[in-house]
Amino acid sequence: MDSPNNCKESGRPTFAVIIPALNEEQGLPSTLVTVLKQHLTSKLEVVVVDGGSQDKTVEVADSAGARVVSAGRGRALQMNTGAASVPEARYLLFLHADTSLPPSALRSVEEAFEDPKVHGGCFQLRFDQERHSPSLWLWGWLTRLWLFRSTRLVFGDRAIFVRRSTFDALGGYESWPILEDVDFAQRLHLYGGRGCFRFLNVDVVTSSRRLLEIGPIKQQLLNTSIMALWYLGFSPQRLKELYKYRVPKLPQSTTAAPAEQPAAARKPRSHESSDTSSSQLPSSHFATEEKKPDGPPHL
Repeated sequence: MDSPNNCKESGRPTFAVIIPALNEEQGLPSTLVTVLKQHLTSKLEVVVVDGGSQDKTVEVADSAGARVVSAGRGRALQMNTGAASVPEARYLLFLHADTSLPPSALRSVEEAFEDPKVHGGCFQLRFDQERHSPSLWLWGWLTRLWLFRSTRLVFGDRAIFVRRSTFDALGGYESWPILEDVDFAQRLHLYGGRGCFRFLNVDVVTSSRRLLEIGPIKQQLLNTSIMALWYLGFSPQRLKELYKYRVPKLPQSTTAAPAEQPAAARKPRSHESSDTSSSQLPSSHFATEEKKPDGPPHL
């Protein structure tokens, strides 16, 4: 796929979409397609922050024209590293590697920021397999209800966006193993006051893979328990033991790489060169259709 002219062109980008990734070669292509198809007149920088993938995540991102940055493993660290790599961007959007944006997503964010009171916000949520799971459909539907529009319930799969100046003032994400997204949303709300956090009436679509492996109801009960314990004073480091994150499985065709070196010892990857012949993937690798929910479930 040719690098889009809005991705690595000269000049200050208005938007930076930051995607933390770890072994996401299967989910990342469709996500990148939806990012690069945005209806946006201003400049856009797409940054994929790799946490030590052993599959073709880096090659996938590089061949799409994204900037690839290496960081230690951990979503908070990866997102902060990605933000630091684009200090010139006015607006930041943090996107999970298995979450797709609708074509109007960034334009909707742009319109939200026309209101000077708005410092950041998030989207509504849908799941790509919600037709087959009433609990998944209900989970997404609740994000549309006014009663549940609270920063206490904002997780990273809803694609949090923020003004660069506000992100810097808040010091970015806390370096926590979990709950860094909920904490950031709450601090953003406290920083800007009433009306500063905008809940957009626009859906992002995220993968149901991990939820279906665990069970949506079981995962929701676990999330609720973790949140309750956090508010009671338990640390995210301690609560991490309850939350078992599953790294995406490597494709069978992928040869396992040597054991990962510590972040400080790894040689930084540089993907700013125009010579990508050694890692360029065929354009058919990106012929993946964006994830779309297939309507409400049969209840």
